[in-house]
Amino acid sequence: MAHIEKRTLAQMIVVDRNRQRILLALQKAGRWQGAYTGFLGAVEPGEDPAAAAVRITRQQSRIVVPAYEHLATFDFNSEAWGIAREFEFLAESHVGDPLESDAVRPEWFDLDAVPYHRMPADDAIWYPDFLDRKTLRGRFDFSEDGKTLLSHCVEEVRDLA
Repeated sequence: MAHIEKRTLAQMIVVDRNRQRILLALQKAGRWQGAYTGFLGAVEPGEDPAAAAVRITRQQSRIVVPAYEHLATFDFNSEAWGIAREFEFLAESHVGDPLESDAVRPEWFDLDAVPYHRMPADDAIWYPDFLDRKTLRGRFDFSEDGKTLLSHCVEEVRDLA
């Protein structure tokens, strides 16, 4: 039986409600190269997922998020990349201007023009409710290529505890 990698990921999604826009990261390398996501990366051993999301956002875009909210937790499964639990955070304020890094190129989009056609397949399913500040839990199963969504289940929950 093959070894299945299990990972913990954190993602920060930055929204500017005053200007009705979302800051997304064009991935420059890796599995999602050429796709837009939030600021996404691995949680280090012993690291709190929220602290990881703040760190990843700072490393990838040079902005600081002083306040954020944990609104979703998802489990991902694919033979291509194993099993991952991903913690999703929403920040509606930030300090600094986003700058390109080795990993990503940050770009603002109008909230009514989120480029779902250039994002991982699961994002179009959960982003709308997440951006409406709903608390979500779910599971996404991907094909062997790691990009084709086979099945999913997302539900609104009272809390993520």
